[in-house]
Amino acid sequence: MSRPRLLVADDNPMSLQFLAEAFTKLGVDVVSATDGGRALALAQEHAFDLLVLDLNMPVHDGCAVLAMIRAGSGPSRAAPIWATSAELDVTKTAALKVRGFDQVLAKPITIQALRDALARRLPQVGFASESEPTCRLDDAQALRTTGGDAAIVIALRGLFAAELAGLPAELAQFAAQKDRDALRARLHRLSASAGFCGAPGLIAAIASLRERLEHDAWPDNAIESLLIECGHVHDAIKGSAPT
Repeated sequence: MSRPRLLVADDNPMSLQFLAEAFTKLGVDVVSATDGGRALALAQEHAFDLLVLDLNMPVHDGCAVLAMIRAGSGPSRAAPIWATSAELDVTKTAALKVRGFDQVLAKPITIQALRDALARRLPQVGFASESEPTCRLDDAQALRTTGGDAAIVIALRGLFAAELAGLPAELAQFAAQKDRDALRARLHRLSASAGFCGAPGLIAAIASLRERLEHDAWPDNAIESLLIECGHVHDAIKGSAPT
């Protein structure tokens, strides 16, 4: 059975990276777009089993992309289309479904929520159980970013472990000052490190915190979740070596 083919569109790089990696791990092939114009062009040219559109994108927002796909004659005209947004309530969710979205997902989105939604939409595809052990370190990803050099991965992960050890104190200082700009900048650097070292779960936690940072008074719970994941990655690095 061929793998489902999904189009994911989001102008937030962290959200797009998280969704693309999460869907890929769930067993589907992903094509990404960073704005509504690109998403529309791809949908008009290629057949997708599912489209996942952020509501707030440049060029065309998610609602406009949905309307133009449905009104056109492209190969994805009848494909199910989901909406994602960090700003949802019951009324807005109902209105989006009236406009034609098959599913509405609130950000930050967990991998379990994506798995459940996919299982309902694509029941013929088997998706891995959430009870499976979480892969804290993705050696294949890390090796791709370093040109296949395992020695470089080991060295980078050693530096990353030291970075993670000092992170709680840094975040505590940002929290004391409620310094959003400093936290944003630190998350940007942390995401780069996580990408080079192959830490997909941490990348997802960073994306979740960045979303909350834009909408919460101060995202204490998301920061706590990030630090828990940092601890797991730190422990995984100790004694690990890419294969």
